[in-house]
Amino acid sequence: MIVSIPDSNEIVVNDNLLATTSWFTFFQDVWRSIRGGLGISIGGTLSSDTTSASNTGSGETDLINYDLKKLLKNNGDELYIKAWGVYAVNANNKTIKLNFGSQTILDTGAIAANDGSWQIEASIIRTATASQEIIATITSSNLSVIESATRTAGTQDLTTSNTLKITGQGTSSNDITQYAMLVKLTPYD
Repeated sequence: MIVSIPDSNEIVVNDNLLATTSWFTFFQDVWRSIRGGLGISIGGTLSSDTTSASNTGSGETDLINYDLKKLLKNNGDELYIKAWGVYAVNANNKTIKLNFGSQTILDTGAIAANDGSWQIEASIIRTATASQEIIATITSSNLSVIESATRTAGTQDLTTSNTLKITGQGTSSNDITQYAMLVKLTPYD
């Protein structure tokens, strides 16, 4: 990785005591280089996406997603996911899925959920380079949705980038709307 040092005459910190853009980028690039070379996992919130997304037509539609970029570096590192949204007010069948890489780790199946909110929570723990221990749950204010927990033996190759995403499928557009997804990393100490 090549790291460019900002101009020596440039201000490092602004009046609000925040690093200026070019210095922030410099420090971020240096940290990424150190972390990547040492295999260090740094925890915290990775993504907090509140851009709402709805299904389109009757096909399965990607709603909110996040590219994990090889983040689970050490055995015991955990990803925590929380996502939520609503079902449209109609009797259409609706399906929500949570996918990790090429695996579906939660699938509601087709449910005629007429109105109501839903929330998915999941934990993915790295156990080896290509294996994970995964649990995902769904809760809903709609009584048609059976609240459940699904355990999955993950088989994603963590040396490559994997995408975490929620998909929605209905009978017509806007049967499912996702409002947010939060992704956090807790490194194993």
